[in-house]
Parts: sequence; structure tokens; C-alpha cells
Amino acid sequence: MCGRARRQLHRTALTLGIIFLVVAVILCALPLIFANTASGALTGLGMVVFATSGLWIIGLVLLIVGVLGELKARRINRDDWATAVSLAAHADQLLAQPRASAYSSGAVIELDPRRVLEVERHFDEKTAGEARGTLMHQFSMFGQSFGIGYAAGNRTSIGAAVHSGAISGMSDVHLSLDSTTRHDLMGDALFALFETVDRSGSADTLRVTALSNGAVHEWIHALVTQTAQRFGMDTHSGVTIQSYAGPLASHFGPADVSYLSDRLHLALAQDKRGEQAPSIQVDGVPSGRGAIVATSARIGGADDLRIFPTAFPAMWGQTVGGALAAAVPPKEIAG
Repeated sequence: MCGRARRQLHRTALTLGIIFLVVAVILCALPLIFANTASGALTGLGMVVFATSGLWIIGLVLLIVGVLGELKARRINRDDWATAVSLAAHADQLLAQPRASAYSSGAVIELDPRRVLEVERHFDEKTAGEARGTLMHQFSMFGQSFGIGYAAGNRTSIGAAVHSGAISGMSDVHLSLDSTTRHDLMGDALFALFETVDRSGSADTLRVTALSNGAVHEWIHALVTQTAQRFGMDTHSGVTIQSYAGPLASHFGPADVSYLSDRLHLALAQDKRGEQAPSIQVDGVPSGRGAIVATSARIGGADDLRIFPTAFPAMWGQTVGGALAAAVPPKEIAG
């Protein structure tokens, strides 16, 4: 049973309700057992029922609260489990789709720049370190009291007292940080400037940017994790979605950003040596005037290089929406 369903349980109330009702039944049964006559038994029973009326009421209330909690918890767990099963099935269908399907959308445009003017790498940085230190806390307490008493007799006295106090303190923290920052030589983002032509045939420029492979993987992972948190990590649905964050990031994440950067550097070097550089075609999403975020690229006659899965958010949204619609009963993400 998921945590959200368990919070609806009132096992203590259910147990106490049963105990109170059993005790009330036993007390009501005593006059019937020990009475000498039928009229005496009925009279004793009526008196016991009246005397234990509070016990009956408390027991029934606790029993009703416990039973309703059990029913609500089982319903929540049943619906949540059905939703989790539907989400898993649709997520498996998404993983079965080819990686290339996430790199093309209606917002992607195709460009065929003439030649490379500039290429820059921006390596990811990873910092690892250790913080050491001490914490010193000093505090003091101040208080005052006032009391008054009155002797009302030889053995009796009446008294009253008032006490007030306050605590004040100060903390000192002394830390030292020992860290090392290293560049991830296999995780470089890309900036490139191309020469191209505008609609009138005049020379123009095209700025192309691309996130690193690791950054895109983290972006996909964060998107799926955010969806899991919207369902709640105390549900089967949230835990199920969270388990797909890694596989989805690995399946749809790019692996060609660094290679594209290397090929562009080679094309720039060939152009400087006067050699014929291969044709370059870049697909991307416009990010400003004369600028795009690359989604894929083709150099010469080679296969497409996958850079950024721009269609993945829509694909993931359709997957989650289809799973919720297929769940029995249909479910919505809580706002």
C-alpha cells in the first residue's frame, strides 16, 4: 500500500472501537447470565444499556472512522496502482520509439550554411570537495519569579507565583573548504559561427549553439523527475515514473555534440589550408535573429548527428496524458 493511502488509515480508532463494543456487549450480557428471572434480566439489561450508552456511542464512532479510513485507503491504493501500471506500459512504448523521433518537430528549420567562421568549446566543470569546521554555541538563561502565600488555617495555605524567563545565545561557525574543479573533457557545449546568405542573396551570419551531452541528459532526467514529484513520491505512480528517468535520458539523450565540435574544427582547419571542406547542414530551433539551437547536423554524406531532442517534452506529455486517460478510472495530475 502506498504512503498516501496509508495516511488515510485509522487502525487505532478501529481497534479501540472494536474493544469498546466488545466490552459493552459483555457488560450487557451479564444481567442475562446472572439474573434469576426473565423480568429481572430485562430490567438489568436496560440499566446496563443505559449505563454503557457512552461506551456504545464512542465505540460506534471509532469503528465508523476506522472502517471509512480502510475503505478510502484501499480505494486510493487501487486507483494509484492502476495508474502506475498504465504509466509503466506507456513509458515502455515511448522507450520503444526510435531515438531520431525526438529530434524533429514543427519548430525545427533546416539550414545549409556556406562555411565555418568560428568554433568554440565550453567544457562542463565538475567540482568535488570537502568542508570541515567547528560549531560553537554559547547561550545563557535569565529569569525571575514572584510568589505570595496566605495561611487560611493551621494546616491550609493558599499561594500564587509568577515566573518569566528568556534564553539568548550566539553561535560561531568556522569552516574550511578543500575542493577541486575539473573540466569534463567529454562533455563540451558548442558555439559556432557560420557564413550564410539571406533571402536577398547577401552575405549573412548564423550563430549555432548546442548544449553538452551531459546537460541534455540532466534536462531530460529533471523533466521526468518533476513529473514524478507532481504525482507524489508517496504514490506508486510517482515511484514508477521516477524509475524511468534514467532509461529515458539514456535512450533519447544525445551523444554527438563533442563529435560535431571536432568535425567543425576540422572543417575550419581545412578551409584555412585551402582544402575543400565537406558540406554542412544544420537543423535547429530559432533562438534569436540569426541564431539557432542545434537539434541535429549532417556533415558530408554521413549519418545525422543528434544534438538536442527538441520533441521530447511533447512526446513525454503525450505519454503521460495517454496513460492517465487509459487508467481505470481516468486520473489527473494534482495541481
